[in-house]
Amino acid sequence: MQKNCKNCKKDFEIRDEDQTFYEQVHSPLPEYCPDCRMARRLSFRNERTFYRRPCDLCKKDGISLYPVGTTFPTYCHSCWWSDGWDPKSYAMEYDASRPFMEQFGELLSRVSRIKLNIVGTNVRSDYTNNSGDNKDCYLIFAAENNEDCMYGRLVQHCKGCVDCAFIYDSEKCYECIDGRKLYNCMFAEQCQSSTDLLFCIDCRDSSSAIFCTNGRHLSYSIENQPYTKEEFEKKKAEIFSSRESLEEAKKKFETMKANSIVKYAVQTKCHDVTGNYIFNCYEGVRVFDTSNAKNCSYIADTEDPIDCMDCNNSYYKPERCYDLMGILQCNRAKHCTYVFYCTDIEYSDSCYNSQDIFGCVGIRKGDHMILNKQHPKESFDKLMAEIIESMKKDGTYGQMISSIVSPVGYNETLAQEYFPMTREEALAKGFRWQDETTGTYKKETIKKGEVPSSIKDVDENILNEVLVCETCEKNFKIVKSELDFYKRMGIPLPTKDFECRHKTRMSKRAPRKLWHRSCACNIERHGHGSPRQGGASCPNEFETAYSPDRPEQVYCETCYQQEVS
Repeated sequence: MQKNCKNCKKDFEIRDEDQTFYEQVHSPLPEYCPDCRMARRLSFRNERTFYRRPCDLCKKDGISLYPVGTTFPTYCHSCWWSDGWDPKSYAMEYDASRPFMEQFGELLSRVSRIKLNIVGTNVRSDYTNNSGDNKDCYLIFAAENNEDCMYGRLVQHCKGCVDCAFIYDSEKCYECIDGRKLYNCMFAEQCQSSTDLLFCIDCRDSSSAIFCTNGRHLSYSIENQPYTKEEFEKKKAEIFSSRESLEEAKKKFETMKANSIVKYAVQTKCHDVTGNYIFNCYEGVRVFDTSNAKNCSYIADTEDPIDCMDCNNSYYKPERCYDLMGILQCNRAKHCTYVFYCTDIEYSDSCYNSQDIFGCVGIRKGDHMILNKQHPKESFDKLMAEIIESMKKDGTYGQMISSIVSPVGYNETLAQEYFPMTREEALAKGFRWQDETTGTYKKETIKKGEVPSSIKDVDENILNEVLVCETCEKNFKIVKSELDFYKRMGIPLPTKDFECRHKTRMSKRAPRKLWHRSCACNIERHGHGSPRQGGASCPNEFETAYSPDRPEQVYCETCYQQEVS
């Protein structure tokens, strides 16, 4: 079935499998295309924009996702979970004469919000968000069970990793992207189970490699050729001799990647699924940055989901969930943001350990509640059916919570990262925008071009200096643990602030889009036949995140494996 997106006005397909899912979860067909649905969900997720603000309950100063002056109070972690306030005190009576989403928006604008989203226990890791069980970490996001990690997004079960993204079970890594089980690696992308990699892409089970692509079982290799240990160490020392030589190595690496052979998608142990950066996934379409998914589609940044659709940042085995942002271990949940350990929940935000609730905010251990008000089961079922029927009539049921009631601006969220818009475009499409800027400017004590080229020329006095980003001109500082890491690894000080470094890393990843393409392989020994037989090119086709205008040679699974094995 083809439908026209209510937002971007483009046609999109609703598969037979999708219609079956919507029937099973008792939801009408979506009015928005997959990209616009994802943008709506992401418009609720501020990960990295912090503001200085005191807790509105204990008055202790700290950082928050929300600036001073919001319509709702914000509480620190301890106060939000305390008995010092009761989310049920905000209970509202449903007014059948008014749209339900309007009433839910009022509730959302009043109920206290937690300053940072922390799950579990963090130790000396105050400057983290959407995180849990971290120790001695600083500015890491969507991150759990890490130690001594700094400046990263989606860092999981790592130790001593700095400036990394989408990295798992790794230690002592720097500027690594999409890595698993890495040790002492720098500037490595899409690598697994390897040690001592430098400027490598898609290498596995390798050690001591520089400028290598698609390597398997490499050891003391440079540009995929064997070298002696002494030659290898000499080359590594040359690269890190100064910032200038390191920048030249970065340029060479980008050229090398552009001329390389790539598999159509970064998939490991996957079957009958389209998407990218996925591990052990089965049956689904448009799956990104996901592990262990079964029968799931239109999802991203998820782990262990089963029978789910349209979910972002969903973890701990969510099951039969639809259209959610930021959830942990939920079952039969729909159209919610930040709900944890909940069952049979719809159109709710920031709720925990609850079941059978509809249109609630901030509830902890609740059941049979609507707009934060408790109801007997029989009247709850009757009232919820009445509300759903009214929402179907005004066209809001089955769609995500309206972005206009999001507590954060579009430009603060992941939506801006994956679906960038100008202020005017965002406002015209019904999103909020945050005009207040964060950070300091023009306070630098070290100007552009004055940062020492070698880490050997830096002492602890740098901790008292204020640096300036060479890209956005925002000021930033070097912290003690960060300096110690650069010293140990022999890495020059950064000349960009964390946000600009993050944007650079993200620009190296393929987008969350798919193009239908054919395999670029024309190697005769791969069994395609000879040109005279009209069979020199591989006939395989696929969905890939590599757009047709990219320079890489994109191969199907079969041809790629024949080349790298």
